[in-house]
Amino acid sequence: DEAAARAGDLLEKVGIGRDRAGDYPHEFSGGMRQRAMIALALACGPGLVVADEPTTALDVMIQAQIVDLLGALRTELGMSLVLITHDLGVVAESCDRAAVMYGGVIVEQGTIAEVFRAPQHPYTRLLLAAFPDIDEPGRPLASIPGTPPRLDEMPPGCRFAPRCPDAFERCAAERPPAYPLGPRRETACFLAEPARQGAADG
Repeated sequence: DEAAARAGDLLEKVGIGRDRAGDYPHEFSGGMRQRAMIALALACGPGLVVADEPTTALDVMIQAQIVDLLGALRTELGMSLVLITHDLGVVAESCDRAAVMYGGVIVEQGTIAEVFRAPQHPYTRLLLAAFPDIDEPGRPLASIPGTPPRLDEMPPGCRFAPRCPDAFERCAAERPPAYPLGPRRETACFLAEPARQGAADG
């Protein structure tokens, strides 16, 4: 049967024996279930795969295997991959570009090197400061004061303004546009406004 053969091929591609095609989900480990979902996502030969929290609830070793698998499949199949994740380590290891979101809005985007080495939005800076750094063991982790906004009660201006240490009056009243910082690099923060940048440089 063509469908069964295709299912077996896809399972083998993600590291599961084709003889497991008839097994039930409860007979698979968490990592195997994640691999089976990846195989399912590849079934129609997509040019783009969106992986939403692909490593959540997996132990560290299995997380690494899933990330490596996604990277290998991306190269082998020539597809694009969008990762949606809270795991900055996965982003740094697996992605070419990053878009940082807060309150449903992209607040900064750029290459991995740009975003991680020179974050321009206050939320990005605080987010990175809250993440452990193997080069600085023992460094106290920063915390972001306050709580995220409710989706049905978003503030009228910048959505991060109530928690932002750099916020000023305009931030609470107006939503900042995305200011370009370079080729395909931008941030939605009034601190990056050209007029303010010029005044700071002067």
